[in-house]
Amino acid sequence: MSAKSVKRKTTASVTGGWEQMLKAVPMPNEAARVTSEDLNGTITVTVPTRAKRFLFPPISWVIRPPKERQAVLDPLGATIWRACNGNRTVEEIVDNFAFQHRLSFHESRVSVTSYIKALLQRGALAVAVPDREA
Repeated sequence: MSAKSVKRKTTASVTGGWEQMLKAVPMPNEAARVTSEDLNGTITVTVPTRAKRFLFPPISWVIRPPKERQAVLDPLGATIWRACNGNRTVEEIVDNFAFQHRLSFHESRVSVTSYIKALLQRGALAVAVPDREA
């Protein structure tokens, strides 16, 4: 089989591309909670962790994983966290962020989507993705 005959799927074709991602609605994970809020706008979001399957006695006697993780969000991150309330799409959040900070839509999209991705990876956010239109 030649290299030319192999079709590769791009990220856009697998995940639906930017349009699909911009229509997604981020919301706080039901288990996540804000545990502290600073006067300068910094907030701490706490998310419970699950026990790992491989941690059983005697391993669990030695290794004690934390029962929760914390994410400390700076004022800009706190702004994005509060905007991810389940009522706005990513595109609306990006538009608002661009307007508030005098950025272009594309500059704002890079910042907001990377922050949302980090919060998703930490388990602080969940995302509702609309069905693809046929």
